[in-house]
Amino acid sequence: MFVSAGDLEKYAFCPLSWWLSRRHKIVEKQGIKHHKKVEKELSTIKEKEKKVRFYEKYILFFALAASIVAMVGVAFLYGKLEIFWEYFLVIIALLWLLNATFFLYRVSRVESILRARYEKLLLVSSMGAIIISTFLIISSNPPDEKWSRFAEILALIWVITANMLFYRYVVLSDEILSKKVKYVPLRGEIEYVGSNRKGEEITSEKYGIRGTPDYVIKIDDDYIPVEEKSADIKQPLFHHVIQITAYCMLVEDRYGVPPPYGIIKYKNAQFKIPYEKRWKDMVLEMREKMLRDMERGGAHRNHNNIKKCRRCSYREKCPESMAS
Repeated sequence: MFVSAGDLEKYAFCPLSWWLSRRHKIVEKQGIKHHKKVEKELSTIKEKEKKVRFYEKYILFFALAASIVAMVGVAFLYGKLEIFWEYFLVIIALLWLLNATFFLYRVSRVESILRARYEKLLLVSSMGAIIISTFLIISSNPPDEKWSRFAEILALIWVITANMLFYRYVVLSDEILSKKVKYVPLRGEIEYVGSNRKGEEITSEKYGIRGTPDYVIKIDDDYIPVEEKSADIKQPLFHHVIQITAYCMLVEDRYGVPPPYGIIKYKNAQFKIPYEKRWKDMVLEMREKMLRDMERGGAHRNHNNIKKCRRCSYREKCPESMAS
C-alpha cells in the first residue's frame, strides 16, 4: 500500500492531527495561494525554456545556412579557382573533417558532464568541413552572376532572420534568468514541476510511498527535490524534514540516483537537508506506524507540546487537544 509524503508530514507533526485530516478537510488558503504562485512561475519558466531551445536550434540553422549560401554566391561569382587554392581548400576541409572525427570519438568516451562540450566542437568541425566542401564543389562550375546575386540576397535574408531570432532569444533568456534564480542555481535546470498536485505523481514500489514534490531541479547529474513553505521560520521543522526525505526517496527511485540532499524553502530562508539513512529509516518507520493505525482505525496524540496543539488546524475537532 502506498503512503503519501504529505500524509507522512502530517503524521510526523502529530498522528492524531493526521487522522483528523482524513475525516475533516480544512483548506489552508495561505499555503494554497503560495503554491499556486510557485506553480505558475515554474510553469512559465518551463514554457519559455522550450521557446529558448526552439530559438537556439533555428538561430544555428539560419546562421549556418546563410554562411553556406554566401559561400556559394562567392563561388558562382568567381567561378573556377586556381589549382593551388583548390588543393589548399581540400586540405583545410580534410583537417576540419579529421577534427570532427576526433571529437566524435571523444563524445563516445567522456563522462556525460563533458559530453555536451565535445558535441559542440564536433558540430563546429563538421560544419566547417561542409562549408568548405560546398564552396569547392560550386567553384568548379563557370561564373554565373545571376545565381551569385540570388545566393547573396538569400544569405542576407537568412542572416536577418537569424538576428531577429537571436534578439528574441536574448530577451527570453533575460526574462527566464530573472525568475529562475529564485528557484534554481545558475548551472541548474528545472526537471519536474508538481506544485499544487497538478504535476505527475511520483510513486515508489521500492519504498511504498508516493507524492508530488513542488519541483525537482537538476544540477549536473544530481536530481534534487525542493519543497516550498509559506511560513516564516528560522529552522527546519521535523515534519518538514520527514516530508523532504520522502521526496528524496521518490527521486532516488525515479531517476536511479540518490540525491545528495533535499531543499526546504521557507519565506525567509532555505535549508539543505542531507539525504541520510537515519532520516530514511524514520520515514519507513512512520509509514509502518501509519499503516498500523489505519488497520486499528484510529490514532492518538504522541506529544505534550501545547504550542503544537495551538498551531494545529484541527485543534477544535481534536478530543485530545491541549489548547484551550
